[in-house]
Amino acid sequence: MKSQQASVHFNENGTPVADHFGDVYFSNDSGINETQYVFMAGNSIVERWQAHSNPSFVIAETGFGTGLNFLVAMQAFKHFRNANPSHPLKQLFFLSTEKFPLPKPDMEKALLSFPALKEEATALSTRYPMELDGCHRRHFDEFDTTLDLWIGDVHDLLPQWHSPTAGLIDAWFLDGFAPSKNPDMWADTLFEQMARLSKVGATFATFTAAGFVKRGLAAAGFTVSKRKGFGRKRDMLVGVYETEAASTLAEKRAFEGPYYRYTQAAIAPKSHVIVVGNGLAAATVTLSLAKRGINVTVCHDQEALATGASGNPQGGFFPQLHSEASIASRIQAHSFLYASHIYHTLLDDNDTSTNTALKKTPVAHDFCGVAQLNFNEKVAVRQKKLVANGVWPEALIKPISPEALSEKASIALPYDGLFIEQGGWISPPDLVRALIEQAKQYADVTVLCHHEYLSHTVLNDSDKASLSDALAQAHHLAVEFSVTAGIEDSSHNKTLYADHLILATGAGAVGSSAFASLPLRPVRGQVEAITTQAPINALTTVICHKGYMTPALNNRHALGSTYIKNDLSTEVRAQESEQNLQTHQQAMANTDVVQQLKHDGEARAATRLGSPDHQPVSGMLADFSALKTQYVGLSLGKPLYTAAPLPATPVSTLCCLGSRGLTTAPLMAELLASTLTHEPLPLNNDLCQAVHPARFMVRDCIRSIFDE
Repeated sequence: MKSQQASVHFNENGTPVADHFGDVYFSNDSGINETQYVFMAGNSIVERWQAHSNPSFVIAETGFGTGLNFLVAMQAFKHFRNANPSHPLKQLFFLSTEKFPLPKPDMEKALLSFPALKEEATALSTRYPMELDGCHRRHFDEFDTTLDLWIGDVHDLLPQWHSPTAGLIDAWFLDGFAPSKNPDMWADTLFEQMARLSKVGATFATFTAAGFVKRGLAAAGFTVSKRKGFGRKRDMLVGVYETEAASTLAEKRAFEGPYYRYTQAAIAPKSHVIVVGNGLAAATVTLSLAKRGINVTVCHDQEALATGASGNPQGGFFPQLHSEASIASRIQAHSFLYASHIYHTLLDDNDTSTNTALKKTPVAHDFCGVAQLNFNEKVAVRQKKLVANGVWPEALIKPISPEALSEKASIALPYDGLFIEQGGWISPPDLVRALIEQAKQYADVTVLCHHEYLSHTVLNDSDKASLSDALAQAHHLAVEFSVTAGIEDSSHNKTLYADHLILATGAGAVGSSAFASLPLRPVRGQVEAITTQAPINALTTVICHKGYMTPALNNRHALGSTYIKNDLSTEVRAQESEQNLQTHQQAMANTDVVQQLKHDGEARAATRLGSPDHQPVSGMLADFSALKTQYVGLSLGKPLYTAAPLPATPVSTLCCLGSRGLTTAPLMAELLASTLTHEPLPLNNDLCQAVHPARFMVRDCIRSIFDE
């Protein structure tokens, strides 16, 4: 939900002061020097980078404030990477919490005091998230850095962080306002969560030397020592998380039982992953993996990419929000904001967030906004409630008058409604191709068409011993395909070997034995391609009601869509064209915009794949029906944390994106890639559970629904 922003004033030194806490955000003497001394040197960050052997390093911070600590760390990491291009450490993750985020103008004003950080401050300003609780992942590719800015109370947020049993955090910047000014933050619950999340050998540093802080950290398992403080402060604290304490907490890190995500060994750069599919799900996860240096082979059974549900020429890009901050709405909101970040990076030639040497593939799109019309009394009640509840920032969704809506749309629309300024439309086929082309610039990415997935086999040691190919022996599974070759359409079977398999086949999952234990819901949808004509030739925003209409692309407007459950046919049907037109005519009865349209019958039908709870599916794929017997205890009321994690498997899926694939695909792909590489996850734990493939099995077990 919408967060409360900070209220600040600037003192005579130009330093921002928090009105609520009566404390400065950084030292009046030198904010940069304070960060360098207390947090960077206090954690021996640069020296530890030099000795680090893993692909990523994770810093966690309490109190993002102006972002100064983040900018200093990011700048230092860029210098480290430039000086050590072949070093195994490739990526910095910076996780920070903030209960009262600064308004963007105040943040920008505060950072003007640090001209040495101008480039970093500008990058942060262009990606600074809106005031919405939860995790906001932002990539700073030009700095090899990823920021997860968690907005909310630190005591609510840290328990939501998913941790490998070996720990997640390498170093802590224990910041925030002074304990005397902000005693609620400096509590034992904070220190306990730090212990839960820390790797063995993780360090911390903090500007304070308060006795109760020292005692609390020591009780949580950290060795604590004092050293000279910065500037006028006499002392500060530093410390290390010890092996003995870590061993007692390992089992507590897997507290989600079947929802624990880090079940298999981490995939490393140069590993090989096979992705099966040719739509948005396959393309987004391919890019997420490639940006981590992982080699990908994309296999599909068609001639070209984006032939399924991702093949419509235009798709509306917007979140489906409700008046309450439900799990479904939160997934939509954060998916939309992350996707917007990814798409602007991919499509905007003026964006500096990627390597300037990367070539960008043209994608037809227009972030022209999306209008949700108030077209009947039921909708009016829902929209009025959404506005009255004040759950969402106006920067995300806001009420709009008929006059303002008509001006946005450039046609007369006698309706009020809601407007999503950051929304618009994108060409999914163009987007899929652009995502794949960019992935090829990060890693070895191969696309194989006419490869129909048949089955996969997880290789054990005896299987590997029987393989003559040394490369095959090094991998974890064999994937069999039927390959159609040549104009005679003759086929043969082909086996590919990989470290991991991701099935992102969309509606192709229906009938596949690999998905037999998931309750899939295929839905046919037909979209009309209306020739541009008056008055819609002037349309300049996406219009939504029970259907949607887009501005023109190549002299045609997308107008849709039908929803027919369990229908896999993709033939165009005249009755569905009539149904689409009638839906728009009824919803827009107060105007003759649709009534006068002429349709030449051009349309496209495809099958979307959904789930019973209408949420995406992102995570490991297993025979959940066979696994139910291991979780009988859930039917007896045993809590989830008492259940064992799922057995490791080198197979995952990204599917069930439904009609919101443009919105949800990038974040669901990033979640899956982060899982496979044992990196921080970009979602609250409750949202991770809501999209986990095992959720249907868990619900059945709790309800005592077992297969006979």
